[in-house]
Amino acid sequence: MILRLSRQNVRQTWPAYLGAFVALVFGVVLLGVTVALIGAVARSAEADDVTLAERTELNDLSSMFGTMSGISLFMAVFVVGSTFGFVVATRRRELGLARLIGATPRQVRRMILLESGVVAVAASVVGALASTALTPVALWAIRAYGLTDLHLDAPPAWLAWSIAVPVGVAVALMGAWRSSKRASRVPPAAALREANVERRRPGVVQLLVALVCAAAVVAVAVVARDMPPLFAMVVAIFLPELLVIGVMCVGTLLLPASARLLARPFVGAHVTARLARDQLTAASRTTAALAAPVVAISGIACSLIVTLSFVADWTTAQDRAQLEAPLVVATGGNAEVADSVAADPAVAVADERRRVGLTVRGEREDVDVVDLEDAGAARGLRAVRGSLDDLHGATIAVSETWTTDAGGDVGDTLPARVAGKEVRLRIAAVVPDAPGLYGEMLVPEDLVAPLVAETPPELVFVVPEDDENPEEVRAALVAGMPDGGRVLTAEEYLAENDAASRRANSFGLWILLGPAGLYAAIAMVNATLVGASQRRRQDAVIRLLGATPRQVRHAAMWEAAFIGGAGLVIGGLIAAFCAGVVRLAVDRDVPGAATTIPWPAVLGIGGTCLLLVVTAALAGARVHVVAGRNVPEPDPA
Repeated sequence: MILRLSRQNVRQTWPAYLGAFVALVFGVVLLGVTVALIGAVARSAEADDVTLAERTELNDLSSMFGTMSGISLFMAVFVVGSTFGFVVATRRRELGLARLIGATPRQVRRMILLESGVVAVAASVVGALASTALTPVALWAIRAYGLTDLHLDAPPAWLAWSIAVPVGVAVALMGAWRSSKRASRVPPAAALREANVERRRPGVVQLLVALVCAAAVVAVAVVARDMPPLFAMVVAIFLPELLVIGVMCVGTLLLPASARLLARPFVGAHVTARLARDQLTAASRTTAALAAPVVAISGIACSLIVTLSFVADWTTAQDRAQLEAPLVVATGGNAEVADSVAADPAVAVADERRRVGLTVRGEREDVDVVDLEDAGAARGLRAVRGSLDDLHGATIAVSETWTTDAGGDVGDTLPARVAGKEVRLRIAAVVPDAPGLYGEMLVPEDLVAPLVAETPPELVFVVPEDDENPEEVRAALVAGMPDGGRVLTAEEYLAENDAASRRANSFGLWILLGPAGLYAAIAMVNATLVGASQRRRQDAVIRLLGATPRQVRHAAMWEAAFIGGAGLVIGGLIAAFCAGVVRLAVDRDVPGAATTIPWPAVLGIGGTCLLLVVTAALAGARVHVVAGRNVPEPDPA
């Protein structure tokens, strides 16, 4: 009986569930396509003819797709939760009537969960079919945009369905869980009430979760100065999600209060601003639901954008601190370029960067082959622990980042396979990070001599003789440069690396945050329109009291601006805190590193959020102004 009632409710009031349906369809499509892409990548990576670089490329693609789905599903919970929160709020009298005629709290709760299940099943079916149709398009796009040159074959469709559909249903149930609990607490007397005062006080569980999140912030702030940059970056990526959850737990208190503070300068000059302030104060749940996606997308997106920008500043500063060579030659894979540089009498050191593929700890790795004397003179190679004098034979040097990731240190041994032989490589030294100069693993030439002969150098770091002018040496090298070679100054090389890193970061952010941004847009528009529908009679009464249509629209605009502004302020504080953690770690590791904040991207996120919220509010107000003309005046008796 409850299931039949849930189906009837969804069928009769389907516009209220439209936002959740669209969000779930999109989520299932995204997850289904992602599973298919990861399956295609895994099948291709197992092929025998795949090179080390291609396998690394495929692994990076899998990681990127997985992270994208995780962030998007996190946002989907907000959309579904806000939708069902509004559904419960608008149906209090109906739910009270159900309680009045004998429905138990458990039955009411089950009815709301089954309604979410009905929406989820319909959305999952549509999403699964759409994901199957879009998978070939996604595989084509990956090759068209140059993410890989390999041909990827889609796995069977049932694999994507078996994962995407259950996850979609689970997301719907998670989003509706809190709303179903609130619905079960609606008393029978609600059927007789004309109005209801919303409770702003968070529940016990919500307060406990908020306290845990606050404790995490305090703990991070205490250890921020001693945090390694890599760990700080990881914290800045995952901490915003935790902070958003904490803010939402106390959202009915925090968000209306923040919106009231923003409204204070305007309420004295504009009566519509005062009306908007009073409305957002009275409707605390609507305020929190509308601000939630703004807080989430601004906090998470801005944190990621600024963090990755600071990481690019950090890696460039590391390279600049290490690089001693004033000139860098890119060989383009032509060994003759390196030979011509080494043969120039004005060149004192021609330090060649070569990388070979070795199996270390069961994984194929790109390993740098170094000449210690040349690398020390041109790339500032040195040891922070251990000694590079011990780097010969079956030994390896690793970067500080590698020790943080893998947990190894000087004296440990790593199982490896070199030229078909199993060997154990002893870690002889730990070297500073300089990603643009060398990788995380370095081995001596005598260990991999047969592989070195087959591998042309990628770069040559050039140190001229003491009595030579670097610009004159550069001109001479350019004049005699074989095909494919390019001669760069040290600053030009660092700038190219930095630009390439930022382009890769920007592309990755579009992939990661694009779906999440669409979710946030759906949530903002959905919450604004449903919230406006709750105020239909209020707007009609205001019109009957003498307010003009223009004033009603202005009040809606002020309310949306205050709520959106409050969400942006709190999201900005989250992003600023996370960025500050990364910046402290970077300054401690490389003092004087540049600080680059991508203001166009940050301001673009804020402007887009405000535009969406205000536009949806104006659209809802315009509809209700027209509808309000036909609402009869209330009987004074």
